[in-house]
Formats: sequence, structure tokens, C-alpha cells
Amino acid sequence: MIKHFFLLISLLVVLGACSKKEPYLKVGLVADPQYANNPSSGKRHYRETLWKLEEAIDTFNYYKIDFVQNLGDIIDVEWESFDAVLPIYDKLKPGIENHHLLGNHEFDIDSNYFKDILKRLSMPNYYYSYSKKGWRFIVLDATDYSYFSNALQDHDIRQIDLYFKNTKDQLNNYRWNSAIGIKQQNWLKKELDNARFLDQRIILFSHMPLRPKDDPHNLWNNHEIIDIIEESSDVIAFINGHNHAGNHVFKNGIHYITVFGMVDTKISSYGILEFYKDSLRLRGYGNQKNISIKF
Repeated sequence: MIKHFFLLISLLVVLGACSKKEPYLKVGLVADPQYANNPSSGKRHYRETLWKLEEAIDTFNYYKIDFVQNLGDIIDVEWESFDAVLPIYDKLKPGIENHHLLGNHEFDIDSNYFKDILKRLSMPNYYYSYSKKGWRFIVLDATDYSYFSNALQDHDIRQIDLYFKNTKDQLNNYRWNSAIGIKQQNWLKKELDNARFLDQRIILFSHMPLRPKDDPHNLWNNHEIIDIIEESSDVIAFINGHNHAGNHVFKNGIHYITVFGMVDTKISSYGILEFYKDSLRLRGYGNQKNISIKF
């Protein structure tokens, strides 16, 4: 009898341990494919993006992920590149959602196509949010105030100049970076408040990073966005692309993760973010490293 009792306890422990290892939500992450029908140049392998994306989609389908979040720059310089890239995403199994956000290379196309970008990428707006299983995912538009997108946004050029001039003597003083304006900041604050009211944890997605502070790829006004999100105890991670080398910084309770750029590798790079009861795990493929997050 005692032997059977301990056997039952052992079985329950094993079953409990197994159940904890199964994530209840899985998110595919892809950063900077930058496809172009061009030969490789330095670290960038433009044509190879197609088979690397195929591999990523096959992996996402195999593990039955819930949705894919792209982190921008899925093409490099030509509008026609969408015709080769987007059909690959159409191979996701039914029920797997696919979300996009805007990067700077989306605006390297002919400006006559700017007005069609949202429709082409099936995006509901330049910035938006969605909720899944107790989490709110906030998708930011890091291209808001920039020189490269202003033919579309039509912001006051003096404000863009001011954001840029404020980075003088800083490492991110490049015209291929940009800023998030006041209107979007106010929207972000409301999203954080709504998530708090609904008792949701939060992950933010962006093309451009906020940290580390000496990253030359950072948003021009990274300090303003950091101040907003680090006031919220519900924000678990800020995940972005843009810096193809990747990065991971844990600061003031938030994990800042830069996903390795797919275009900068011969062996591909992407990840699956797995959600557990008290932790997250970014399972990396190719050049993307594994990252564990406890909360």
C-alpha cells in the first residue's frame, strides 16, 4: 500500500513537471529579412532570404505557433519584392495569424507606393495592439517622425529636425533612425493603462531599439519611450529588430531584446517566443540566441 502511494506521488510529480514544460502560447519572430533580388554584399545575403523565410514558416507550422510578429524591413529597396516575400507567409497553416510593423527599408521604395503600404501588409494602422491569453501585444510605429517616411506622414519638418538635432554628439545621430511622436506616445500611455485595468501583462514590438543607450540604431527619442514604459510594472519585454547583430539588455524590470537580422546570415535567423506560467523563453534558430525570462 505504501509502495503504491509513493508510486502515485512520483507519477503526479512527473506529470506536473511535464505539464509545466508545455508553453500555452507560442509566437514566431522574424526581423529584417530585407529581401531583394540582388547578389550578396558583405554580410547581407539578399536573395537567400526566400529560402530562409521558407524554413522559418515550416518551423512555425511544425510547432503550431499561435501567430507571427514581423519586426520590420521584410524587403530592401523595391516594391516588387513584396510579390516574392508575402506569398511565403501565406503558407502559414490556417489559424496562425501574421502581423507586420514598419521599418525604415519599407520606405526605400518609390514614394508613389507609400500610400499603399498598410494595405499591402494587411496592417490595421501604423501602430496598433492585440490581446492573447492574458497578454497585450503593443505594436509601435518607429518610423513615425523621420526623413524617409515624411512623404507619407507629412509631419512638420521642423519637428523632425528637432528630434534629429537632439541626438547631436550621440551614437544614434543617423538619418535612417527616427522618433515616436507625442500623438503615438499618448496612445501608448492609454494602452498601458487599459492593460493594467484588464490585468494583462505586456510585450511591445518595434523596429528600432531603445537599449542599450549607446546603440547607434536606437530611436532618436528612446529616452522618452523608456520613461513611459518603465513606469509600468506590467511591461515584461520590448522586442525589436533594426540592429542586425542582435542584443539583450535587462534594465529596470524590462527585457530589451533585439532579434538578430535574417539578412545578415547564411544560415538564417528567427525565433519562437514561448510563454509559460512564470517565464518566457525565446528559442533561437540559426544565429538567434536562446533567451530565458523570469517574472
